[in-house]
Amino acid sequence: MYALLLVLIVFLLLLLKTREHFGAYIGSNGYSSTDNGGAEIFTIWPNTCRPTEEYDAGLCYPKCKPGFHGVGPVCWADSVNVGVGTPVGLEPCPEGWVNDGLICREPIRNDCSWKGLFGECWGRIVGGNLRGRLNGGGVCPGPGGGSDHVDKIDGLCYKQCPKDLPQHIPGMPYLCYKGEGLSYDRGIGKIPATMRFFRSLYYTLPFFFSG
Repeated sequence: MYALLLVLIVFLLLLLKTREHFGAYIGSNGYSSTDNGGAEIFTIWPNTCRPTEEYDAGLCYPKCKPGFHGVGPVCWADSVNVGVGTPVGLEPCPEGWVNDGLICREPIRNDCSWKGLFGECWGRIVGGNLRGRLNGGGVCPGPGGGSDHVDKIDGLCYKQCPKDLPQHIPGMPYLCYKGEGLSYDRGIGKIPATMRFFRSLYYTLPFFFSG
């Protein structure tokens, strides 16, 4: 970055009259070239943020932690869309029950709690219970999705999240994130160092670098 700026400065100096002097100033705060008797040519704001910072919208902010990306003073959670949810499937009937489509029916039988004189079966009549095949909220995967729609959330089946973003976002289960919050404040941004080019009739100003 600084090497390119130096090349630009040398090029500007070659284009200017030899009897006049030109200079540049780099600093982290405001500066007026007229303070030194010169006339400002132009000002640029190179990306002079520290390695631990990132440049965003003209300011330097601390880099976000892994799994987040910065927008101004806020770090937002990275997310990935795994697609819409599909309907759940019907639950299987318990072993020995009769499948009547949407309902499971327990057969009626004698529990044979005692035997008769000739070995006949006596006892209470049991069974006859009914159970809806969606009583437990259904099962995943259902008929409307593939075999990878195994996460049941809010009555629908969703694809599993990737390993690097393993959690479904609450209220938006079609999005996956790291699971460490949706956002956090990374502080107020700092103005990066500025460079001003100006012309002076008396002397050439040196370069000043400030972090």
